[in-house]
Amino acid sequence: MTETKRMTSISRRINTAFVWRMLWAMVWIDIIVILLAITGWCYSTEKSALGSNWEPIIHRSVEWNDAGSFNQSLGTVVYLFDDTLGGSVQAEAGVYLQSLYRLMQALGAVEVLMLLGQFFGGKRQTRRLLNPLQKMADTAEELSHVQFDEQKYHDLEDAIAKISPTTPEAKLQTGDRELQGLETAVNNLMGRMHEGYRQQIRFVSDASHELRTPISVIQGYADMLARWGSKDEKVLSESISAIRTESQHMQKLVEQLLFLARGEAGRMQMTAVPLDLAEMMREVHEEYEMINAGHEWRVLADTPVPAFGDAGMLKQTVRILADNAAKFSKEGDPITLRAFIDEEGVPCFSVQDNGSGISTKDMPHIFERFYRADPARTRQSGGTGLGLSIAKWIVDKHEGYFRVLSHEGLGTRIEVALPKGRPLAQAAPQSNADAQDNAKQSQKVATGR
Repeated sequence: MTETKRMTSISRRINTAFVWRMLWAMVWIDIIVILLAITGWCYSTEKSALGSNWEPIIHRSVEWNDAGSFNQSLGTVVYLFDDTLGGSVQAEAGVYLQSLYRLMQALGAVEVLMLLGQFFGGKRQTRRLLNPLQKMADTAEELSHVQFDEQKYHDLEDAIAKISPTTPEAKLQTGDRELQGLETAVNNLMGRMHEGYRQQIRFVSDASHELRTPISVIQGYADMLARWGSKDEKVLSESISAIRTESQHMQKLVEQLLFLARGEAGRMQMTAVPLDLAEMMREVHEEYEMINAGHEWRVLADTPVPAFGDAGMLKQTVRILADNAAKFSKEGDPITLRAFIDEEGVPCFSVQDNGSGISTKDMPHIFERFYRADPARTRQSGGTGLGLSIAKWIVDKHEGYFRVLSHEGLGTRIEVALPKGRPLAQAAPQSNADAQDNAKQSQKVATGR
């Protein structure tokens, strides 16, 4: 059997099955229409005769005479039902049933024409719908007859075996033009893998450096205490203060690293509920007026801004942005907290400062872990370098995004846009111990750009 005949046979079977389904659907629809039409006529007849005395449970009957043809017999049908006085009401149903019969004949003729049209014209349409599958089958058939050179497989295996996964510059090279597309795909994949590997190495290196520094400072001051602390009160006081500061910095760093590790492992529980961003911004404004009186804190959040998310995590994001704004602004400069709905109807909140701003070169990297825009900044002024990474993780989990506008010397405005009007996917289930740890963790995580 040729491919054309096979396609015709398949399309014929599909079309025939569809015609049979159409036929049965029409039969059931006709039966339902007839039942509804007769039931409706009987009800309206009873209501017009009995009025408010109509009851659903009464004696009903039908009488007719065998007048020859079916249509003539329909004309003699009489509908009988009891009234409330014990009598009987007789209604002529013949005219109505004959009209219904003629209507169903006309409907049946239309349905027959539709079935014939589908039977004879549907095969062509079915073949047209099956054409893409036929082309796919033809292509597969052609490929099955293509003679592949086994040497190409061996060359590809040798090229893959020569690739070193630890060498960033390693690329797949076969020298065969026919395998060039495969080379490009594999090399792109390896490039992304190496980039992730480099980021992981840099993260571990930066984390080790950040942890080594406070440990070295603590060790140095501990040595000072061992030598002169018992005799010199100034050395004792300075050492205790420095050790406390460095231990707090190290605790902050460890807590932030733990937060990110839990998040990437899927162990951070996110409880998404309806909330008002305006109320959240007012609460943060009150907090920072008390804990950071060195700046002028402003809030623009008079109108409710409904959103859906984890209130604790979103408030932590605002704190991160607010701490960064204070860190990069002069004493007394204004910092504005705002909640609003943008022109697309998206709920947003923002933090704006008049500080040093972010350079164009640094803008793409501000959410990277341990990235510092100013290499000369010290740890005392620069925090841990993980704050914005944590903020980005939180916003990503809320399926939101950042909008950053900054000019050097003029200031920075960072906006967070959240999904409008739809619940978020909940995080994976976790144990009670994890939930308690996460609750403590979200409260203790400190900030720092």
